[in-house]
Amino acid sequence: MNYAKCINNRPYLQAPNLPEQEGPLFGLTVGKVYKVISDPVADRHGMIRIIDGSFGEPGSENGYLYPADYFEPFLPRTDSSRCSLTIYLDEYVKGVLHAEAVASNRSVSALMRDWVEERLDLPHSV
Repeated sequence: MNYAKCINNRPYLQAPNLPEQEGPLFGLTVGKVYKVISDPVADRHGMIRIIDGSFGEPGSENGYLYPADYFEPFLPRTDSSRCSLTIYLDEYVKGVLHAEAVASNRSVSALMRDWVEERLDLPHSV
């Protein structure tokens, strides 16, 4: 599993002599998709290593451990439904993308889809 969808973000650890943590865990949002880092030791203990929303903070580059049942596998859908993504670009980048698309006789959308597929470890559509 390369990606996982968060289905639970309640606190799961309680430090002794401290009040019970209220609210969701920092860095996890139910419904969002996160990158999974392979960790066989964590797997054996029912945990999963996730690059969460705190990425960029000191120490976050190795991901954090969460209970595996807080996530479900995020896999390609078997139907052909798609969703859109809006990206705002400055005029220079938009112009360069347009010029590259024209030069390759493709739409900007097709150019961007190919660029994303080339750079991300995405599973092939079924």
